[in-house]
Amino acid sequence: MKYCITLILLLFGIGVVHSQEKHTGTNIDFRADRYLVSVDTLENSIRLNKQYEDIEVHFRFDKYNLDLNYMGNEISFKRFAHKIDSIGISKIDSIVIISQSSPEGTYEHNRKLSINRANTMRKYILENHPELQGRLKVHPDGESWERLREYVNKDTLLKKASIEKIVSIIDADINIVAKKLRISKLPEYRYIYKTYYPRIRNSAFCIAYFSEIIPAKEEWEPAFIIGKVEIEPVVEVILPDTIHIAPIAIPEMEVWTPRLHLKTNAIGLGMAIANVAAEVDLAKHYSFTLPVYYSAWNYFKSTIKFRTFAVQPELRYWLSEENDGFFGGVHFGLAYYNFAFDGDYRYQDHNRETPAIGGGVSIGYRLPISQNNRWRVEFSLGAGVYSNHYDKFHNTPRTKDGQMIESIKKTYWGIDQAAVSFSYSFDLKWKGGK
Repeated sequence: MKYCITLILLLFGIGVVHSQEKHTGTNIDFRADRYLVSVDTLENSIRLNKQYEDIEVHFRFDKYNLDLNYMGNEISFKRFAHKIDSIGISKIDSIVIISQSSPEGTYEHNRKLSINRANTMRKYILENHPELQGRLKVHPDGESWERLREYVNKDTLLKKASIEKIVSIIDADINIVAKKLRISKLPEYRYIYKTYYPRIRNSAFCIAYFSEIIPAKEEWEPAFIIGKVEIEPVVEVILPDTIHIAPIAIPEMEVWTPRLHLKTNAIGLGMAIANVAAEVDLAKHYSFTLPVYYSAWNYFKSTIKFRTFAVQPELRYWLSEENDGFFGGVHFGLAYYNFAFDGDYRYQDHNRETPAIGGGVSIGYRLPISQNNRWRVEFSLGAGVYSNHYDKFHNTPRTKDGQMIESIKKTYWGIDQAAVSFSYSFDLKWKGGK
């Protein structure tokens, strides 16, 4: 927000420049380095209490199109519209849009990405607030290392030594490519990438407006004096309503790390069915999981049992590139079984050689439950269709002597998966990967 603060200080300095003149509606220009602020004064003297609103709109990784459903963007625009209405168009001097990108990929690609994001913001605002035409200024800021430094310094979960190590790399006077490579090698990189990089891919508003009008005086004495303000050169960029930048082939730094998840289903454990599952990330958005269930015992007496050996391999698609959050899956299922519920009958796969075979689809959600993001909880529910060939026996205390009544072939449709799983994840480093 240094550009916003600079803008505020410059506009507060109006009284210094013309402290010996009457204000009679002339146009006054204030220049500091290459940043130009123009103010049309009123017949009365004005008190410039310039302020800024820290309203941010965020963009997805390597995107500049606007997604109102992403990271509260719709709420941010409602806050912006409310602020504009509460101030009043006549009082607004200027609105500066500062667009940034996170520091992965090449510098030139990120610079153009921030230009596209600034253009997207300008176009959207003018479509919804055409009365702001002429008051919008855009500043594509490119990669925001300063913002990353600010976030890391304020982090309460990172150790002090880790913060100092990260900040020392950010502040190092080295080639930008070397800086990115050093950052990516840190053990804390995955954490800062997931936690702070999405916040840096943003556009922020700086709204400067007149807050009060006071009567004119014969001699307008300066109420304060500001010294020389050192700011970086800022060039106003006015982009056309549509901009097309050809994709650039860039050697993206590898920031995605596949993981192995070991987990168990608490619902299965609650039914005294031992179970374990392994899930491996295949690529961004894709993973493969293999759960195994086993039970070979009775529930307190021989007429109650839920014996089984089952596997249910599943291919999953995740909405998030990090393979967390919501997912959908397709699975295959195979299960040997021997069920009895203390009733008159017991059910067992035919000759112990014809397991239930089928498959189905599932949906679910997974989220971290520990500060280091290693421990997770996952909820899933699935349904499918299975071919069954089983034998029906009398359920006697000595089940081996129970007489078989009939052999049945049947197709099952319905729920075939219900899980509340707890998992621990390990990072995998593929051979040859970064």
